[in-house]
Amino acid sequence: MKDTWAKLTGEQGNIRIGSRASSSTQQDTSEQTEQLLSNDIEQTEESIAFTKLNEGFTTKTEIFGWCLYSWAAEPFIVSAVSTYVPLLLEQFARENGVRLDNHLIPCLTENPVVLPILPPPSNGTNPVKCVVYVLGSYIDTSSFALYTFSVSVLIQTLTVISMSGAADRGHYRKQLLITFGLIGAVATIMYFPITSSRYYIASLLAIIANSCFGAVNVCGNSFLPILVANTREVQEASHHHEEDGDHKEETLKRGNLITKISGMGAASGYISALIVQVLSMFLVIKTGSSTHSIQYAIFFVGVWWLVFQLPLIFLLKSRSGPPLAIHKDQNAILQYVKYGWKTLFISIKHASTLKDVATYLFGWFIVSDSITTINSAAVLFARSELQMSTPKLVVVGILSVLFAIFGSMVVPQLQSYFKVTPKVSLMAIIIWASVIPFYGILGFYFNVVGLKHDFEMYLLAVWYGFALGGLATISRSLFSLLIPKGKESTFFSLFSVTDKGSSIIGPTVTALITDRTHNIRYTFYFLFVLLLLALPIYALLDVERGKREAQELEHVDDEGLPDIITDHTV
Repeated sequence: MKDTWAKLTGEQGNIRIGSRASSSTQQDTSEQTEQLLSNDIEQTEESIAFTKLNEGFTTKTEIFGWCLYSWAAEPFIVSAVSTYVPLLLEQFARENGVRLDNHLIPCLTENPVVLPILPPPSNGTNPVKCVVYVLGSYIDTSSFALYTFSVSVLIQTLTVISMSGAADRGHYRKQLLITFGLIGAVATIMYFPITSSRYYIASLLAIIANSCFGAVNVCGNSFLPILVANTREVQEASHHHEEDGDHKEETLKRGNLITKISGMGAASGYISALIVQVLSMFLVIKTGSSTHSIQYAIFFVGVWWLVFQLPLIFLLKSRSGPPLAIHKDQNAILQYVKYGWKTLFISIKHASTLKDVATYLFGWFIVSDSITTINSAAVLFARSELQMSTPKLVVVGILSVLFAIFGSMVVPQLQSYFKVTPKVSLMAIIIWASVIPFYGILGFYFNVVGLKHDFEMYLLAVWYGFALGGLATISRSLFSLLIPKGKESTFFSLFSVTDKGSSIIGPTVTALITDRTHNIRYTFYFLFVLLLLALPIYALLDVERGKREAQELEHVDDEGLPDIITDHTV
């Protein structure tokens, strides 16, 4: 195997991991630059060589395992978070709430055990609104779920940053993916016995499960460029590049494989979510469409996550990175956490120098926030304003998932057919998605259209699903083209922080607007403006320039990071 790798890389003998330059001694600028380049080239090559020599070429089993992680976890975010958890939190809040106009009158006067009581309409004839007491103040019952998700995203962001260092160094990437997946699955299962009087616990479980999903997603995303880099096709193209100096073949193969595998992962996740949505809909109907039925559905999602998470233990390889030098006199866990935060700040520093990475992340901060909040706001709007029942809302979720699958497969084909760049595809999808909040705004000015009827929710679910599937495929593959080799987990951690961290703002602003106006329709103005703001930002993105900058950063030392092990021979 060593001889095979030597032939592929053109290197003879042993390769050692270069240590980080940390001396403060004054050196000649040219010599220092040359040393930094040499160290990081050795480290980058060693990172690939370490994985390659110990775990071989990427196999079909690994790719299947990578798709299975999405198959296991995606129903949680698509089914539980997007449909059932907001409904359950809103219902629990309503069952513990009081009327806005008189806090002495309970919001619900009937026994809500058998069936969930739909909220009174706010059409002017019966403008009753409900609020619930949370942490010292009254908030709209529809806002309870939004505030919960905002807090969960904050915790998720802190978790992702803290564990990213361990995912980059050593063999912990796989362990973290599996561990957080198991914890998230168990937290989801624990919704089953919760009663409405314990709505705080229901909120806490949502925070735990959503935080774990974010960590799983970061580890899973960081596997993508590493799996692609270790395929036989890319390695052979890399070997040819070293011989003739032409990098076009390697870049083309890498880009095509990233898009292909990313699309497979997105499609498998949405197919899984579709199956879960359909099965859970029958479960809800079979159990009488009660509040307990929603809990049964969430329980089913948790079991699904747990069952399909376990095979990853055998299907995925660790794809270990260079280990971190652990100081025996310090806590190992704290050192990895410290490394994770340091790499984040280094990544921010690098991203600020990589103009196109910074542009992409800034635009994605806005787009991700808008798309995520659209779903939560739409579900709560349909529940509170259109008074749609749980089975109807599950159908909305099924349509979204079905057309997300369609979008994840069709968008890459359309991109290839029309010969447009990933940037153009991304901007087109953003314009497509902006139609949804715009249509909701029309409800202020027209009595017939603008989300006034149930069937409009079904149509917009189709529209939204197509946009969601296209974004899932294009966003990851486009970002993968802009990041330096050897820094995948770090930059995907930054991507996740941007992706999930932005979702703190959207739900919070939506909740504040709802608390202020007690009419969730006003949030469509906010979401429409956000999506429009992303367009001029992405117009400034230059993908080819971003690729060149990423290649340059591959050979820049991460000053300030702890040393990696220097005595590890492969």
